[in-house]
Amino acid sequence: IHSLQKLQQSVNAEGKLGVWLTSKGLKNNVRLWQKIKIDETWSVALEAVLGAKLNALISEKSDIGARLDNRPPAALVLGYRAGDSNASSKQNVHLTPLISVIKECDADLKPILADWLEGAYLLDSKSLLPGDAPENSIKQLNLGEILVNAQGDIFSRHSVAYHGENSSLHGVLERQQQLEKLEKNLPKLQDNLSKLTEALTTAEANIHAVRAQQQQENSQLKTASSFHYQQQLELARLQQAQQSALEREASIKAEIGATNAKLMQLTSDEANKQAALQAVSAQIEPLEAAKNLDLSTKLQAETVYSASRDSIAQAEKLFQEVNFNLKIITNNINELNNKINVNSEEKTVFLLRQTEAEQTLKLTPMETLKTNLNEAINTKQLRETALAEARNNLASAETTMQALERVRLTNEQQLHPMRDSVEQSRLNEQEARLHFEQCQAGLLENGVNEQELAQGLAENAKTSELVRKTSQLQQQIEEIGPVNMAAIQELATESERKVYLDSQMLDLTQATETLEDAIKKIDRETRDKLMTTYNTVNAHFNELFATLFGGGQARLELLGDEILDTGLQVFAQPPGKKNTTIQLLSGGEKALTAIALVFALFRLNPAPFCLMDEVDAPLDDSNTERFCNMVKKMAEKTQFLFVSHNKITMEMAQQLIGVTMQESGVSRIVDVDIEAALTMQA
Repeated sequence: IHSLQKLQQSVNAEGKLGVWLTSKGLKNNVRLWQKIKIDETWSVALEAVLGAKLNALISEKSDIGARLDNRPPAALVLGYRAGDSNASSKQNVHLTPLISVIKECDADLKPILADWLEGAYLLDSKSLLPGDAPENSIKQLNLGEILVNAQGDIFSRHSVAYHGENSSLHGVLERQQQLEKLEKNLPKLQDNLSKLTEALTTAEANIHAVRAQQQQENSQLKTASSFHYQQQLELARLQQAQQSALEREASIKAEIGATNAKLMQLTSDEANKQAALQAVSAQIEPLEAAKNLDLSTKLQAETVYSASRDSIAQAEKLFQEVNFNLKIITNNINELNNKINVNSEEKTVFLLRQTEAEQTLKLTPMETLKTNLNEAINTKQLRETALAEARNNLASAETTMQALERVRLTNEQQLHPMRDSVEQSRLNEQEARLHFEQCQAGLLENGVNEQELAQGLAENAKTSELVRKTSQLQQQIEEIGPVNMAAIQELATESERKVYLDSQMLDLTQATETLEDAIKKIDRETRDKLMTTYNTVNAHFNELFATLFGGGQARLELLGDEILDTGLQVFAQPPGKKNTTIQLLSGGEKALTAIALVFALFRLNPAPFCLMDEVDAPLDDSNTERFCNMVKKMAEKTQFLFVSHNKITMEMAQQLIGVTMQESGVSRIVDVDIEAALTMQA
């Protein structure tokens, strides 16, 4: 209804006429189409015949338009209400006049319609005589008479005008009829709407009540469930406490039995140890004798060891002297070799000088040569004398140094045995002190008197034998150990535990095998999928690289045999280059290579959006155009959002969005639709 009312109001749009109509008091006058009702079949025909007259303003005044100075500023049709409606006109009796299709109309408007519809007749099958054709009716028309059909086509005796939808008045009568019908049905529809709204409100209130009741029941159910769960936890805790108390009672009884058995065992062990102690005491005297014998043997062995060490020291001293003499001889040999090399070099120099002298003799007069020769001989003698003195000084210094070196080596050789002797004495003293402290601690621990023990030992007793026998006796005592009365019960318990652990171990082994099989299967499938993806990306990478560079080749290579844990290396060779690494490429070439690789991955699994941030920054104009062509091609399936300062890239975009700051600290977003801008420019 609102849409139809807006359409009808648009017909009454006055524009420039508004002021003029207000000044003449015609602002609120009705239009002609608002005061008539017509058969729906012929509404288009009436619109076609009346045209702009259908939108005529109905006025009570008949002198408004008589004066030329009162002309309106735009097109306007005025209709005057006529007081005299008795005017008659001559009509064609064989045809149906168009005015006959008007069902309702004010009486004072009928003269207007009769005037404007004078000579307009209907062209339809009902208005024609039986067997008569429309052409015959058209030929019978008089001058000024017309026929109009339901489509609005107007026929005269010598012309035809086909109707078309070319004005705002088209359909105004039909819309008016629809609007009147809808306004009649509007109260009934509003009543139905109010009833449905009340029913909907009641249903929503019922739903809210049901939901509130459901929430209350759910809350009660949660409370009951929580209480039930707490009761179950309390029951489980009491059962666990009861089981723990029973186990603790059984454990206490077992500990009491084990304690009694251990007490009996300790009593028996004490008696056995007393007997063993008495036996050890009886064996101490022969052990002391063996200890004394061992001491004497040790002294003899130490004497032999000292003699052997002295002989070894003498041999080392002799060896060091031999090495020192060998070093001296080697140094002399090296000096002689150096002198031979120096003499050879001097000989070569002298030969060169001789050659130069001979050449000089050939070019220089004899007297001058003799003079130069005498001077050279004198200089040579002086320098040879100085050289001899220097060599003598060097020889004496070397002799002195060798003598000092011999003295130093001799002192070191004499000092070395002394150091060894002092160190060995210190070690022997420390060993003897530790052994004495151990023996004294053992005597105090066992409560044995040293004098009585010394009287009972044999003279030829050895310490090692006594220590061995002592260790053997202690081992026998430890092997006897306490008797465990609960060993059989523990064995049964441990056997049951072993069976349980064996079953757990079997389960774990089976689970491990299952997991290993699953891991192998996952690795195999992952390896296959990864290899397929690698091959696909490699092919796309090579293709996109060749497209961006206009040739060349690029590939990805695995660094190892196992694709699951190896790395990748990028190889890229633009046209005309044989580089072995991408580090030799320029910044723009590296950027294009990275773009090709990213687009290759993107082509493998394209997304609906792709965001790029100044990707074209390091590219020149030609490479930027290739990049733009690539983006245009891929934009068929993916929407690209990119940040750029490049004019070529901006020309490719369909929508530009920029941020400007016309005022300090205040930014504003400006967007431009490229297609709309081009359309406006065209």
